[in-house]
Amino acid sequence: MTDSGVNGSPRSPDWEALARELAGESLPGDAARISVEDREMLASLDAALSGIAPDAQSDIDVEAALARVKDRPDFHERDVIPFRKPEDPSRTRWRVPMPAVAAAALLAVGVASWMAYDNRPIARTVAGVTGMHGTGVGVRDSVTLADGTRIVIGPLSSVTIPADYGVNSRSVQVRGDAWFDVVHDERKPFTVHAGNAAIVDVGTRFAVSSDAAAGVSVSVTEGAVSLSQLNSPAGQGVILQAGDNGRLEPDGRVVSGKGKVTADDLAWRDGRLVFREAELAEVAGSMRKWYGIEMKIADKSLNNRHLTATFNGESADRVLETIKLALGAEIERHGDTAIVRLPKGKN
Repeated sequence: MTDSGVNGSPRSPDWEALARELAGESLPGDAARISVEDREMLASLDAALSGIAPDAQSDIDVEAALARVKDRPDFHERDVIPFRKPEDPSRTRWRVPMPAVAAAALLAVGVASWMAYDNRPIARTVAGVTGMHGTGVGVRDSVTLADGTRIVIGPLSSVTIPADYGVNSRSVQVRGDAWFDVVHDERKPFTVHAGNAAIVDVGTRFAVSSDAAAGVSVSVTEGAVSLSQLNSPAGQGVILQAGDNGRLEPDGRVVSGKGKVTADDLAWRDGRLVFREAELAEVAGSMRKWYGIEMKIADKSLNNRHLTATFNGESADRVLETIKLALGAEIERHGDTAIVRLPKGKN
């Protein structure tokens, strides 16, 4: 649920309270000013920063990052909140040097759209890790598990690996988008839990999207998987072979498409955003993940329109302009919110 401000408009994060939270210098009352959604954003940023390898921390060019932010046409000096190193280092939540925290803070404070999609390469690979691994807006990442299984995590997504992974079973939890290159083990099948779906590998490579409004979708590029509703009896899953895609509907039905997978289904791994007759709910979800922009559809009739387009590193404004022209709509942007409505006289 999204917090609302005056007249039901989306509530903007209290950036100053978040900045103090990041720096470990919270004031009395700050806790009440930070919503659950804000804390989830901090957790995702924490997860992303904690995965930066120690030998790579010295490569963070904070000055270049700041210069890039200042080059943006929507940059204002007032949007940057300075950070001071706490006198007590134990109060600092982050496990990276303070310059890296400062760079990360620039992303979270007022100029969060700078963090958005610009075709960044996938980041580091961490071997043999457990816990939650999350990404920020427009960021992709990769994780290699102790058994050699590789996971590529899409923007604003997370994968949780339990501490006992590989002991008696192999299962992970996905929120958002992820691609798997699984090392098969008949004794311990690899299982992905996503939303209300369970995906079990049969020695394969496949992608999962678990936050689409239409349900959980799976695209298989190699091998096969079994797709079923969570906690379904063994053997009741629908088998998807290489080239097939499937979707678990909200009502528990599995809809499959034989040989329907194309390169577009995995375009996000290469930093491309591809829509093929996409409903606006899908477009809105992608805009949130890749650009940190919340699309609000003001006219319900627009939900009947679809978008076909490909983006490869374009700015958020350019993407919104394309969506506007393709839908024959008007888009009014207020910071990280874009209101989509029909032109006047077209209602």
